[in-house]
Amino acid sequence: MNAAIRPISLTTPFPVGAVNAFLLREDPVTLVDVGPKLPDAWEGLADGLRRAGCEWRDIEYVVVTHPHVDHHGLLPRVLEASGATALVHPDAERRVLTPRLAAESDAMYFEPFLTASGVPEEIRALIAEHQRLLQEYVDGVDEVKTVEIGARLELGGREWRVLDTPGHSSGHLSLFDEEEGDLIAGDHLLPHISSNALLEAPRHPGGERARSLIVYMEALKMVAALPVKTVYPGHGEVFTGAAELVERRLRGYERRCSQLLGWLGERPHTVFELVRRMFPRLSRGNWFLAVSEIVGHLDVLQAQGQVGIEERRGLWYYRVGPGWEVRSAAQSG
Repeated sequence: MNAAIRPISLTTPFPVGAVNAFLLREDPVTLVDVGPKLPDAWEGLADGLRRAGCEWRDIEYVVVTHPHVDHHGLLPRVLEASGATALVHPDAERRVLTPRLAAESDAMYFEPFLTASGVPEEIRALIAEHQRLLQEYVDGVDEVKTVEIGARLELGGREWRVLDTPGHSSGHLSLFDEEEGDLIAGDHLLPHISSNALLEAPRHPGGERARSLIVYMEALKMVAALPVKTVYPGHGEVFTGAAELVERRLRGYERRCSQLLGWLGERPHTVFELVRRMFPRLSRGNWFLAVSEIVGHLDVLQAQGQVGIEERRGLWYYRVGPGWEVRSAAQSG
């Protein structure tokens, strides 16, 4: 691990556990991610800076790897304390500036989507409530600066290339130091769990939703082809062996696709029926993650021409073989 990159572990209220911020200690001093809006996370961040011999006013840049509340929730308070400039992926800008408005837009999109996917009303209500609760851990900011994908930035005394690493979030960036082989990966590549390729509403009303797992797999392959030596992840310990980990992740997706294909060979299923078969014991906060997981793999199978969709009484059923691709506003715009 490079001594110039200092990890700061921050408390979260989520099952994934602590989130990592990274302090790049050389000039211009840079903080990558800031944790959720929680008193314990703020205290942990302040303590991490003190231990590194830094003050808030030393920070010139704050990089947000992606617009999830455990990574940017404290951004307003950090910017106020430091006077730093926030750097974000172009596709993350709206969600970082106005997270609650973005969440409201998502809710309007996903209600009909989940209904057509066969998700019962009581489960849809749990998902909506969970998404609302997430907003307690984040506030918006007045201004950010978007960074160009592929740009080379001088941060922490080193040159970093900005990588577009979508899938877990469409506005996800990673930072790669080509000379040292260091990758600050956010949640793109985690050592202990596979990142969820989360469902997202279209960026614009009437637009098409991203096929999150498909773009995530492509981004994983891109990272695996780079000369990465050390990965600094958003959760878990710093690790090596990125290419081997990507290979394991991709094999896991292939196995899950095969499992779903076998079930669909028995009879057509809705998304929710497949969720119940794949995850028979889910906690109340994990329904949206499970739906995202199933839809992502179905997107892969559909792109391969192995499954299609048919509509019955307002529900979408996936089946083996060709079918029509949903083009309503509820699914893809």
